[in-house]
Amino acid sequence: MFGSKEKARQKLAQEVKSALGAPGWLESVDVDEAGRAVLVLQADPRDAAAAEVRRLEAEAKAQSVPGITSVNTILTAERRPQATPATRRAGKGARLSDEAIAQSVPAPRTTSSVPGINRILVVASAKGGVGKSTVAVNLAAAMAKAGLKTGLLDADIYGPSIPTMLGTQDASPKPDTRGKLVPVQAHGFSSLSIGYLSDIDAPMIWRGPMVMSAITQLLNDAAWGTPEDPLDLLIIDTPPGTGDAQLTIAQRVPVTAALIVTTPQEVALADVRRGAAMFAKTHVPVLGIVETMSWFDDGAGGRQYPFGQGGGDRMAAALGLPLIGQLPLISAIREGGDQGRPAALGDGPAASLFFDLARRTAIALDQLETKPAPDITFVD
Repeated sequence: MFGSKEKARQKLAQEVKSALGAPGWLESVDVDEAGRAVLVLQADPRDAAAAEVRRLEAEAKAQSVPGITSVNTILTAERRPQATPATRRAGKGARLSDEAIAQSVPAPRTTSSVPGINRILVVASAKGGVGKSTVAVNLAAAMAKAGLKTGLLDADIYGPSIPTMLGTQDASPKPDTRGKLVPVQAHGFSSLSIGYLSDIDAPMIWRGPMVMSAITQLLNDAAWGTPEDPLDLLIIDTPPGTGDAQLTIAQRVPVTAALIVTTPQEVALADVRRGAAMFAKTHVPVLGIVETMSWFDDGAGGRQYPFGQGGGDRMAAALGLPLIGQLPLISAIREGGDQGRPAALGDGPAASLFFDLARRTAIALDQLETKPAPDITFVD
């Protein structure tokens, strides 16, 4: 059964390629079981008009293929990096000096707001499996519940989990009259994820430039808000690590600040140091650290610490950052993620924890920003 569906998708993808004439600028075609096609096209970023023409023509031809229900496109631009004097002197196979590496780190840039978005908060961790997406989803839900106009961008291209955690796996974003992708509405806030545009079972075998282009398009080519009615806050859930996706966000997106998520165990804390160092090098302020899986109540009035105790406190002190929140192991948090309804929307202990995290985060953002903040009222 699975094989027959896979063959049908591959056949439909091949028909789309044939309809487009299999040009060299067509990177890939993916079609899911519902007939939704995602086209990845190469385009010259220096010629926006030609890129838009290519996009429109490709979408029209793909849409004409019987069995295709909708078409979304992602534009990529691959350029060979130009040799700098430092790299030319180093030569093939030679190691760059510390001075040359330092020169490759961009200087502090003036942060200009993305039209329609007031602030951008990155939720990050250099290690996977620490609950980063859970924090991002519930923080967005708590902010929206408190009255902020909130958005959530899933930047984990290889393993998008936001659609599952919001219960929106079957959502299919549509373009508006301007050609902007309209985010999916769920639980009082907006969201976008590559998971909405691709088959949930299909692996995203993409090179770095494609990942970077997808992230920037999900941010810039979406109808998050307008200058007259902007998002108060866009939360970006990043993938683990310090690779292409993270550097794209840190260097190309006007990030207001970042939160770093960790568990108390030493192996996770070691990665926190790397994540904090990356943000320091790219001049992104870090609001603080959120510790997850801190403990669990054993039912007899005591607390158990399966991943160690005090790791978040020690790391925060070592980095000179505040420990903004600690989240214990509570079944309601896990159940909320599995069921597609964030625990922050409830009225139990888990909701109170995320409410307090949202309040602390909002205060930290207010203290960081020089421009007036939105009127935020948290009611206990």
